Amino acid sequence: MPADFTSKSIKHLQQKEIIKQWLPCGRDQWLIYGCCLTVFVGFSCSRAMMSIGLIGLMVTGLLFFDFRKTLFTFFRRPSYYILSLYFFVILFSYFNSENKQLWLNFLRIKLPFLILPIAFCGMDVFDKVFVRKVLFVFALCMTISAVFVMANYLMHYQDINYHIGGGGIIPTPFSHIRYSLLLVFAFFVWLWLFHTSPVRILSAGYLFLLPALFLVIVIHVLPSRSAWVALYVGLICYLVAYIHRQRQYFLGFAMIVLICAMPFILYRLVPSFNNKVGYTLYTWSQYRQGHVDDMSDAMRFSSWRVGAEIIRRNVWTGVGVGDLQQESLNVSHELFPNIQKDDDRKMPHNEFVWIWAATGFFGFLAYSIAFLLPFAITVRRADWLFWVFHSLFFTSFMSESSLEEQVGTAFYLLFLLIFLNYFNHQPAIGE
Repeated sequence: MPADFTSKSIKHLQQKEIIKQWLPCGRDQWLIYGCCLTVFVGFSCSRAMMSIGLIGLMVTGLLFFDFRKTLFTFFRRPSYYILSLYFFVILFSYFNSENKQLWLNFLRIKLPFLILPIAFCGMDVFDKVFVRKVLFVFALCMTISAVFVMANYLMHYQDINYHIGGGGIIPTPFSHIRYSLLLVFAFFVWLWLFHTSPVRILSAGYLFLLPALFLVIVIHVLPSRSAWVALYVGLICYLVAYIHRQRQYFLGFAMIVLICAMPFILYRLVPSFNNKVGYTLYTWSQYRQGHVDDMSDAMRFSSWRVGAEIIRRNVWTGVGVGDLQQESLNVSHELFPNIQKDDDRKMPHNEFVWIWAATGFFGFLAYSIAFLLPFAITVRRADWLFWVFHSLFFTSFMSESSLEEQVGTAFYLLFLLIFLNYFNHQPAIGE
């Protein structure tokens, strides 16, 4: 047999093995993988695809696994059933919501919090190998999407930069804030894949750093302050975990210096970053002078003040999920009579303020428990990526009502459940 034929055969087999290691095994993994992939593609292309993927996960978990065992497991795991609080808080707001149609819309968004945790309890396939495959395809989908976003930006470079200086944004799929946060998480997923690669020296493991570097650049080019804050808070979490794990304090200090210097360097090098920082400072000065119209930052500042006033007037009961929009409009007219456009009068751009203003103190308390308890229960099994995931959403809650919208709900709930299932395969630290 010719030597060149043998070498080609070996090379072909090696290529097949590389491809195979990133694909699922067995019917159950293929079903879950396919549904997750549908959601991931939907993050950049279609809200309908997101819904189809989530419904597919619900059907897979409830019909293709032992349902009795699934229910038994669900009621034995507080980190799963506590998530239903997100649904029931909105459900019980029916009684003090006059606008039932709007209430029903917000309740529909929360339906996955009731069903998907049950479905995931039956899925016993989330070992580290399968989680790597799922996270890899997510990061790959977001990176490919970012390539198209950047290509469009470069083709309309001058025009888009001009609009950014006046408060505009780089065109992205759906909400540019949600999309930017997805890119931030994809960046950390690439880092996690690099660190969990079995062999990294002179191997393909280092290739994970290339898309990670690309996404760092894209995140700073996209003018989203929420994403910038989430990125640097996440980097701090990653750095603390790295120093604790490796005990390399000098290198850790050097990385801290680099992280602190990065925004100043990019401020000089990236026009969209520079323009957005300048616009933020300008809108803050305008807000202090009472000018809010057509300024996204000033609208956000005013929405915080409106939310705080609604809470002050309705501390215990809130105004009702269905009526929050109208009440925000009414209070905004009282506090900011100079705003000319009602479209500039927003509901509170803060998850905790939003839910407190809508459902009262006990609704806020239930939301806080539902957010913190899964993290507290799994903290001994969690790795740094889970810390970054929670820090990302906590920072986003400060400037957006992230869970009151379809993309935010799908993003948060899907990855939270993937992590929880994965941690069930891991021993607690010290065990």
